[in-house]
Amino acid sequence: MAIKIATPKAPPVEALPPVIQSDVLIIRAHYPNIGNKIAALWGSVQLHKYLNQIIIDDRGDRQGFPQPVVSALLRIFQHHSSVAPADAAMDATWDHAK
Repeated sequence: MAIKIATPKAPPVEALPPVIQSDVLIIRAHYPNIGNKIAALWGSVQLHKYLNQIIIDDRGDRQGFPQPVVSALLRIFQHHSSVAPADAAMDATWDHAK
């Protein structure tokens, strides 16, 4: 008897904002899993955390990303920061000021 496990698929690039579609394609070309995870997490606080983890290496034993990938990651991070809150708790703190 075989067990089939369904894994959620990342949304197609066309489902993402047009301004970052080419950046996600660049990342997927070099690192498909990272590109798919960015697409799957788009719009969530978890994407901020994930991007922080992969952009800033605090372990010191990594080679680093090629320059086109680093640039694409930074553009995605900047755009996502402008459209999604970095921290839901922080947003709740400022709700009273509105």
